[in-house]
Amino acid sequence: GSVQRLDFGGQSSRDEAPSAPDPQWQPLTSLPAPDTHRTLPAGVILDEPASLATLKDLRPLGQIHESFILAAGRDGLWIIDQHVAHERVLFERLLKEMLSGRVERQQLLLPHIIEISPSQQVEYARIEGELRRSGFETELFGNRTIAVQAAPAGVGHADVEKLIYEILEISERELRRVSLDDLRRGIAASVACRAAIKVNTRLDAAKIEWLLAALAETECPMSCPHGRPVALRYSMREILKAFHRI
Repeated sequence: GSVQRLDFGGQSSRDEAPSAPDPQWQPLTSLPAPDTHRTLPAGVILDEPASLATLKDLRPLGQIHESFILAAGRDGLWIIDQHVAHERVLFERLLKEMLSGRVERQQLLLPHIIEISPSQQVEYARIEGELRRSGFETELFGNRTIAVQAAPAGVGHADVEKLIYEILEISERELRRVSLDDLRRGIAASVACRAAIKVNTRLDAAKIEWLLAALAETECPMSCPHGRPVALRYSMREILKAFHRI
């Protein structure tokens, strides 16, 4: 059907092509802009690589589509993927807990029964100890079946089966080519990804502040365990240049 277009004069018309802008409202590109710029506030950084020092000073502004955190810093504007940021925090925390033997776990109300293939049963026998160190409590339950009684804290019940399959796949695909430390990192990365805050999740101000502070305390805050970037940063120089202020 036809589309009704409303103009700012209060009249409406149907199926009319938009008129060209009045020339009087076009920018005067031939004239120099008057110098009305004030000096930037003290402490503003025009150019500096993203670092832990600037990350610790971020001031949360809110969320974009309940998926990305918008924050301001002395060095510019930051957009942070909340899932990937939380994944990095959980990954490093879990690795430290695995090394100390103190992984926080949650008991399942009912054991989660998972069917496995013969090759997966072989891999399970090899890595059962690593699963236990990662926060799982499992045991063979009949022929080619695993009963999961506990899982790392934060992992949803619906993710337990997917997570076990992912870990068995990592073991089957990589065990003969990587070290035991790399296998542990792979397990920790899978657990962290499943347990991390998801996109389309509303976070209150306190939760955002906690996440940014926790991210700043990590050893490698700019990427997740799988290599995805945690944040985008627009430096003050980029912002000023875009607005023709420098």
